Amino acid sequence: MFFTFRELAAVALTGADNYLLKLFKDESGKWVIRATILDGGKQPYQSYFVQTNRGKTKTWRYLEDVLIFVDEYSANCRNLTIEIEGRVWKMRAESETEE
Repeated sequence: MFFTFRELAAVALTGADNYLLKLFKDESGKWVIRATILDGGKQPYQSYFVQTNRGKTKTWRYLEDVLIFVDEYSANCRNLTIEIEGRVWKMRAESETEE
């Protein structure tokens, strides 16, 4: 299954809590994103590749560009885990009521 980047941003607004974004290189050496929505027990619920509006899997030549994309389109995710070549980063959004 696939997400366009607009759909990814829309899903982030639905209130689902946990996302895993696995960033890896495809057979051509370009970066791709597999976005997985996790259930309450942090088990994979659904998994998607990010694709372009034309229906092709979105690729990036440079990791920096992928991270800019993730920052832009996943800003509303409450709990976000990013895996890059076996290394994992977990990020949690702070709500306005938490201080």
